[in-house]
Amino acid sequence: FRSVLSFCHWNAMHQDIEYMKQLVEELSSYNNGERLTLSTINTDAFLKTLTLSFATSILDTEIEFTSRIVPNLPSITIDPIKIRQTLLNLLGNARDAVVSCPDRIHPSITLDASLTNENTILQITISDTGCGISKENLPSIFEPFVTHKSNGTGLGLAIAQRIITAHQGSITVT
Repeated sequence: FRSVLSFCHWNAMHQDIEYMKQLVEELSSYNNGERLTLSTINTDAFLKTLTLSFATSILDTEIEFTSRIVPNLPSITIDPIKIRQTLLNLLGNARDAVVSCPDRIHPSITLDASLTNENTILQITISDTGCGISKENLPSIFEPFVTHKSNGTGLGLAIAQRIITAHQGSITVT
């Protein structure tokens, strides 16, 4: 009985330490979200690699993932590590949203990438068939430490917003 109790206690402590580690990493990302290391990248290759990485992460699920990337997008100057982090975070949020709606018959996530505003702005849209965010929660989703997930830190969308804003972009939710 004592060894089972010790194992449960050890397991709980380990989970707490992992959560604190995640929180410290996310705080660091939040604090450094505006510091960019810019480089010019091939947008097509970058987005295709990113979507392949995400698609691989959901292979063992019933989630249908579609990426629609307009061909021959121009090269862009970004911080590729931070933009990758941001897009994978948003895709992960979409995954969490469709998983939290078990009654959905066809869980799906879509990433669309195209040029807008006379081909001067790269627009990336991530959509899902999850349950959505309640209207009363929408105004606060980009605020640090505000979370509506049981296992969230409330920093993911705040970090995403900082990174996108540092790139002179904007992030919105509908």
